[in-house]
Amino acid sequence: MMAGGNEDEDRVRIIEVGACSGLQHQTKLLPTAVRINLIELLESAGITEMEVGAFSTSRLLPQMADSAALCTQLGVAPIDRIRSVRVADIKALELAIAAGCRDITISAAASNAWCRANLNCSSSESLRRADQIAEHALALGIQVRATLFTVIHCPLSGAVAPAEVARAVAALHTMGCREVSLCDTTGSGTPASVGKLLRACAVEVPLHWLAAHFRDTYGFGIANTIEALEHGVRAFDGAISGLGGDRHAPGAAGSLATEDLVHAFDALGIGCHVDLDGLLLAADYIDCVLERSTESRVGRALRASRRQSRQHAAGCGWAS
Repeated sequence: MMAGGNEDEDRVRIIEVGACSGLQHQTKLLPTAVRINLIELLESAGITEMEVGAFSTSRLLPQMADSAALCTQLGVAPIDRIRSVRVADIKALELAIAAGCRDITISAAASNAWCRANLNCSSSESLRRADQIAEHALALGIQVRATLFTVIHCPLSGAVAPAEVARAVAALHTMGCREVSLCDTTGSGTPASVGKLLRACAVEVPLHWLAAHFRDTYGFGIANTIEALEHGVRAFDGAISGLGGDRHAPGAAGSLATEDLVHAFDALGIGCHVDLDGLLLAADYIDCVLERSTESRVGRALRASRRQSRQHAAGCGWAS
């Protein structure tokens, strides 16, 4: 339990982004059934909020081309779960609604250079487009979450001013988004820069309305998470096994591993109601399918420890 905390302060929400943002950066195209298996494993581990797919041009996101079929097969999410999909424009929103989606995520960025490279528009234009999607969705009773990229550093233009981020956050708040996730796209953030960013945002919006999305590129992912906690942020994006990346940020790690987040919150006595063993099972599954090694520090450590324990048990005659 954090010092001086109350019950609300000692609980956090974890939003799993590995099944969408994480997989879209993988070169291997997965069958719909594999994606559904991963989603079900994550939900079995206690994940109740998740990005499950994206509606965009299949040329740009071939890994998500089957999102309509996936959402149709998953069916309507139970009342206690949120299965969100990313939408790029009004047409994508309409396709998502037709597939039964009731919760969407829209994107914008604080950096003009990143927006031009990824969205073919300026930062202000990305916000205008986001506003159009949000207005249309909200009028239809669809819940809207937003991700704001490059909140600390842009891989193309360098440091991003906190004041610029705060202005974008205020605009997204005005649109009616239920939450905005602040994404440290390159993983360049430190506790000092995260604190400075959140103080700037606090002038515009209540911090409990924000979520944080960190990467572990330089090893500060958990330290930045704790800094955000201290400022009052209570929602955090994570990706199973540290899946993800950014094609415009060579060397950037994937999103902070969900396993690492859960382990940290457990160690701090903060409830998140997610089963670590269940997450490791989901991570083992997707890593096997993708033929990759986990990027989770906790995953690597626990696997090595358990492997050693099994070897020791076998050597002592404990194992059959």
